[in-house]
Amino acid sequence: MDRRLSQASATDTRFAPRHEERTPSVTVFALGSAIFALIAGMCFLLMSQGAVDDVSPDAAQDWTHDVSRADTSMLDPAPASTAQVLGGMSDAEGRPVDLKRVTDRVLDWYGYSPRSGQKLQALLMTALSQEQSDAYIDTLLNIAARRGDFVVSAHMRKANGRVDTEGLLAAVVRYASG
Repeated sequence: MDRRLSQASATDTRFAPRHEERTPSVTVFALGSAIFALIAGMCFLLMSQGAVDDVSPDAAQDWTHDVSRADTSMLDPAPASTAQVLGGMSDAEGRPVDLKRVTDRVLDWYGYSPRSGQKLQALLMTALSQEQSDAYIDTLLNIAARRGDFVVSAHMRKANGRVDTEGLLAAVVRYASG
């Protein structure tokens, strides 16, 4: 064996790994510490949870409230549509509400003349007399407006361009009730 190879000095770099091949010890230490902290934290969380049996009966009573009855608001019947409300209304003499007169007054308030609001009034009266839902009436009026069956006044147009059916139906109920 060659004498010079067996006595390599500490500064001899022929057999040492290049700089790109070495992992700095600081990086290894940082990764090891992070993994250790993560595992220790998870163990601490698992041990601090406690079992269900550890809860005393007194502590269990703290979170139980006196319940007299269950919340059944989801079981309540759906609110009545405008058509159903109008169907149940009557004037001072006990006669049913005159839809033509009421819709005339409402459409006049929205700025429609009897001629310009004729198609809108016909659609509205038909849907209300058939006791259609408010959603149906909204869809019906918006489709008709999109087709150009009637012009939507500025007072009856929402910011998104749709017919303010909710406001229109509320005005119908308001005028019908007095």
